[in-house]
Amino acid sequence: MKFTQILFVTIISAAINFAQTDVSKEPGYFDFGDLSEFQSGDEITEVFLEENILKMVGKLTKEEEPELSQLINGLKLIKVNIFGFENKNEAQVKEKMNEADKKLISSKWNRIVKTKEGGEQTNVYIKTSSGGNVLGLVITIIQDDGEASFINIVGNIDLEKIGELSKKFDIPEIGEFKKEKSKRTTTEEK
Repeated sequence: MKFTQILFVTIISAAINFAQTDVSKEPGYFDFGDLSEFQSGDEITEVFLEENILKMVGKLTKEEEPELSQLINGLKLIKVNIFGFENKNEAQVKEKMNEADKKLISSKWNRIVKTKEGGEQTNVYIKTSSGGNVLGLVITIIQDDGEASFINIVGNIDLEKIGELSKKFDIPEIGEFKKEKSKRTTTEEK
């Protein structure tokens, strides 16, 4: 009987320690809604790393990559949706991107990059605290080849080190953000 009680207490303790916090209440969180209706083909990437997993990765990388470990420990969520879409869904995907743009701007996010070239479009937004700390990052990308990316990173974000995340978690769009950020190119629709 004691073994059962000890096992029960251990399981409950583990569940409490790994309980998920409601990241949707964080100022850097953005809900894109359901994106699965636009997805087509076999090429779909979804990354959903919450704070407890990120902390574990941060601990595991502390010795070999202390800067990356520090960056990861400040994060609460990495959410990435990359998917292919068909021509018939292109207008709907672009509308989803435009809806996100309107919601983000009305919620006092700062759009720091907007590029449009041909059928490709990239928007990058940050949510900052009153002290100027970056609390959220949103990247939306539509490419000519029929691929779309919707990315949200929540937590204390160091924009200069964000490219390291792309290497660690194999998310090329975040690495591309660094290139876009350095260009600071803005092309408005005519």
